[in-house]
Amino acid sequence: MKKLRLARDGYIVMSVVFYIAGLTYMFLPEISPMTICITSGIVLIIYGIIKVIGYCSDDLYCLAFQYDLACGPFLMVLGVIILACNQRIVAHLSVGLGVLVLLDSLLSIQTSKDARQFGLETWNVILATSVVAAVCGVLLIVRPYQSSGAAHLAAGGTLLAEGLKNHCVVILTVKTMKRHWPEREADSRSQI
Repeated sequence: MKKLRLARDGYIVMSVVFYIAGLTYMFLPEISPMTICITSGIVLIIYGIIKVIGYCSDDLYCLAFQYDLACGPFLMVLGVIILACNQRIVAHLSVGLGVLVLLDSLLSIQTSKDARQFGLETWNVILATSVVAAVCGVLLIVRPYQSSGAAHLAAGGTLLAEGLKNHCVVILTVKTMKRHWPEREADSRSQI
């Protein structure tokens, strides 16, 4: 149960990190690419650890974390590569972000399908946020814009969309068992 709460809270914290990163990238474009690279590497490692914890938790519905055993180590390795090779990678951060968001969004689209089959009425919210994040990821990969200002807006918007998607997925699919101690005690007394 502790792992599940840690994973759920970790996903929410990571969503807030994506929100902050997106707004920062949109409104403070003068941040150095090297700072962005180092921060990205650290965030990816932490996010990968949270995903592995989520996969190992006792999720009641088994929806939000079903793909995290592969995604978690992938993000950790990618974070280490970005930290170790930041000089060579800095020019490709935008495209790399687009690929990561696109992949994660496609897995979330699968999660929305599974949530629908499971009977969750909010599956369409997961689907909608996943499609929006996927479109943002594709735009970062193909770069249809010319100016650097538009590139910063696109990257920031993609981070915001990814944060919103993750926030929706974890809030709508991760359920924890609530303990009702007085009821249990009353039930055990009635059986005696």
